[in-house]
Amino acid sequence: MKKLLILLTVLLALGTSCKKDFLSVNEVNPNSASSVPANLVLTAALNTTSRIETLPGNYSFVYLWYGCMSVSGGYSQPAALTAYNLLNSNYQGNWSNSYLNLQNYDYIEKNSATPQTQPYLAIAKIMKVYIYQYLVDTYGNVPYSQALQGSAVPAILKPAYDNQQTIYEDLVVQLDAAMDLINSSPVDAVAVGNYDIIYNGDMGMWLKFANTLKLRILINQSGMSGRDSYISTNIASTASYGYIMAGQGAMLNPGYLKSAGKMNPFWETFYKQDDSQQADGLGYYVAGQDACDFLSDYNDPRKLLYFTANTAGGENVKGNYFGALLLEPVPTTSQLGPGMLKSFDQDAPIFTDFESLFLQAEAVARGLMPGNAKTLYNSAVKQSVIYMGATEGDAANYLAQPYELVNFDTSLNPVKTILTQKWIALDGVSPMPIWTDYRRSGYPDFIHFTQDANKLNATPPVRLLYPQTEISTNNDNVLAQGDISLFTSKIFWQNR
Repeated sequence: MKKLLILLTVLLALGTSCKKDFLSVNEVNPNSASSVPANLVLTAALNTTSRIETLPGNYSFVYLWYGCMSVSGGYSQPAALTAYNLLNSNYQGNWSNSYLNLQNYDYIEKNSATPQTQPYLAIAKIMKVYIYQYLVDTYGNVPYSQALQGSAVPAILKPAYDNQQTIYEDLVVQLDAAMDLINSSPVDAVAVGNYDIIYNGDMGMWLKFANTLKLRILINQSGMSGRDSYISTNIASTASYGYIMAGQGAMLNPGYLKSAGKMNPFWETFYKQDDSQQADGLGYYVAGQDACDFLSDYNDPRKLLYFTANTAGGENVKGNYFGALLLEPVPTTSQLGPGMLKSFDQDAPIFTDFESLFLQAEAVARGLMPGNAKTLYNSAVKQSVIYMGATEGDAANYLAQPYELVNFDTSLNPVKTILTQKWIALDGVSPMPIWTDYRRSGYPDFIHFTQDANKLNATPPVRLLYPQTEISTNNDNVLAQGDISLFTSKIFWQNR
């Protein structure tokens, strides 16, 4: 069954990458069926989401900008990234692939209108929120209320942009609606089963996933003035549903095969099916020096799991500062290690348990919900240590050290400690929260930003520019957003 699922996933994912209305029920394609069952679309859509969010080329700029990874001295550095000189042509695929993926979930939603198909409807709603949150966090105002209506009557081919805070608030509403659908599904509801390649149809876990995603959306706004009441009220309204806890992470696996194009996409960026290295993979991306320093300074048991040992430079792990004039070459830098690159069939992280636990710890530390912040924080660090391949005992020894950024009891600023540990935990796992957390909080506060003398700003961009493809097809609505700056057009929750 897994082989069938991955073949369907690949076929449908490829289709969504090249034709905008591939899954439109109104489109006539003489070479395919006029409609596709929602269950098959779900499998493909989930797999496509994981590829968008986890392929290094899509969001690797975050790892490079924030000290997690760097570039080897054997390669030319990406000048646009080192100088923070991004153009509208950079990362256009992140936008277009996200909206294509949204069309898949919208198709599921429109074809799950009966009480018996409520589980499919709920998952589609949740995943639409997941993608829209990333779009807002990347671009600010985006098409929302008029989006995905290219096949409507009348069709909307040039959708207006919605206010980003308004979108965020509606995403919370949509998650509440999805959770209500799960809770009210009839006993004869269609079982999603293994068409769901994240939780295998366990709707109780989808309920927690939705509530944790809601928590992330709310906590992203926690630095905003006058927002605490809104956040705490919305947290409390669904608190009884619970959150992703230890061992419950949303990890996707469609049945990866040791064959080209069918392996875990993160793994396949660096290795071929015969276990030989991809050209310009491990030789290009190397350790970031800030990450190396943090792991070494605090005796982190994950050190040789994030990165390989450095045999020529006289240090245990060694990296580069991004954009530095002189870079260490491949032989004297640490490559990405076995904790990041486990195997061809490793699960793809959609929402890890440790990210959830860090979010909960931060919410408690900020006084936005009840609980024990230390317990949640310790659990988050432990789950990260275990995920990378070390032991629970290693985690306990690590947390017992008397360092402010490690031991919660010695922390003078619990939120700083939580977000700094979250930064290292998400290295090579989930880039977007790293970018979001820095923009909203300023942590970690020790990052050596690009060393490029030609950099346009002291700190990285706070957003991406609207893609040229959108300017070409929806120009009036793009122009209506005003002059957009990489450095001053902040996402609404970044009020610092």
